Amino acid sequence: MTVVEDSPSDGARPGPADKARLGLKQTVFGKAKEVAGALTGNDSLTTEGRLEQEQARQTRKADTLSHMAEAESDEAVEQLDAVREAGQQEREAVQQRTDAVESQVEQEARIRKQAADLECQENIVRGRSDAVREATAAEQQARREENDQVTDAAAEVAAADEDHRRASHDAERARLQAEEERRKAEALERTLTDEPER
Repeated sequence: MTVVEDSPSDGARPGPADKARLGLKQTVFGKAKEVAGALTGNDSLTTEGRLEQEQARQTRKADTLSHMAEAESDEAVEQLDAVREAGQQEREAVQQRTDAVESQVEQEARIRKQAADLECQENIVRGRSDAVREATAAEQQARREENDQVTDAAAEVAAADEDHRRASHDAERARLQAEEERRKAEALERTLTDEPER
C-alpha cells in the first residue's frame, strides 16, 4: 500500500500550523501503513508505518519543545526588557535623588555662606559700634576732665580773689591805722610844741 504525503512548497518555510498538519498527516499515514501491513501480512509495511508514527511523534515533540523554547525566549526577552526598564527607572530615580542631594548641599552651602557673610557684617557693625561707643566714652571722659579742670581753676581763681580781697582789706586797714597813728603823732607833737610858748 502506497500513501502519498503532502508537503509544503520548497519556497515556503512551514509555520506552526503547517508543522502541526504535517505531523498529523504523518501520524495518520503511518497508522494506515501499520494497519495495511498487518492486514496483508506485510511486516515491512507495518514497520514502516510504525517508524513514520514514531517520526511524527518525535517531530511533534520537537515542535512542542521549539514552541516552548520560543515562548521562554520571548518571556526572557520581555523579562530582560522589564529589567532594563526597571534599571533605567532606578537610575533615573537615583539621578533625581542625587540631583536633589546636590541641590540641597548647594542650598545649605549658600545658606552657610549667607550666614557667614551676615555674621561678618554684624561683626563689622559691632566693631564700629564699639569704636563709636569707646570714642564717645573717651570724649565724655575728656569733657568731664576738662570740666573738672575748669572747676578747679575757677575755685583757684576764686580763692586767689578772696586772698587778694583779704590782703587788700588788711592793707587798707593797716594804711588807715597808720594814718590814724600818724595823725595822733602829729597832734601830739603840736601839743608838745605849743606848751612852752605859754
